[in-house]
Amino acid sequence: MNRAAMPPKESPSVRRALVPHEHGAWGQMVLSLSSGLALGRFTAAALLLALAVVLLFIAHEPLLVSLGHRGERLRQSEGARALGWAAALGALAGVAGAAGIYLAQPGARLWALPPVVLAGSVAWLSYRRSEKTVAGEIAVASAFASAAGVVARAGLAEGRVALAVVVCWILSFAAATLAVQAVLLRARTRGERDPRATHGTGVALLWALAVALAGAGLPATVPVAVSPTLLLSLCVCLVPVSARRLRLLGWALVGSSLLTLVVLVGGLR
Repeated sequence: MNRAAMPPKESPSVRRALVPHEHGAWGQMVLSLSSGLALGRFTAAALLLALAVVLLFIAHEPLLVSLGHRGERLRQSEGARALGWAAALGALAGVAGAAGIYLAQPGARLWALPPVVLAGSVAWLSYRRSEKTVAGEIAVASAFASAAGVVARAGLAEGRVALAVVVCWILSFAAATLAVQAVLLRARTRGERDPRATHGTGVALLWALAVALAGAGLPATVPVAVSPTLLLSLCVCLVPVSARRLRLLGWALVGSSLLTLVVLVGGLR
């Protein structure tokens, strides 16, 4: 047979992995949930609630693909599959979350309300394509932090300890967001907009808030635990960091957050 007459071989289509690609969000989720689990017991309620958070986070990416937020071409090729995955993961998350709330002690159930409200706000911001703004990223971080609180309470941790976990991660993640966004905005506008002074002031105010909350009754561990990330974030805001160093900055923030985790768990156990 004439080789020219043979039909061309169809190259196998490479499907896109429908998992979140935001490494920072993965880190925030893992670190916050780890602290919530470590400061309580591994009860069925705590594990189920943590599983619900993970499933909802993973469902976020296929949902965005199905809505066309990752590009119209990808929506046309993967939209149906993505929507199926989003629905399945969302349903599993709902079952796990409902079971976790049912098994949790009555005093822990109210702690599920803030994560639910914040998750709803994140969903709305994602729909509006505003999740990459400072407000959007802080909302995501706050949702993870509040989820750590309900996981800790479901694991029979004291309310004071759970609140310390929530406050610590909100302050740390917010400071890291301000630092990274300062670098990005300066790079995108080629120096025309330089929010380093404003964001640096915001980071300083976050640390002052941590100290004030400790004086008002939260454990003294909170301002100590947030210090590594807040100090690094403040340095990034004060020193002109090139956008080419974002990967290095990301790893530095991972290191400071791990130190925050160690201090937080060690100081509150």
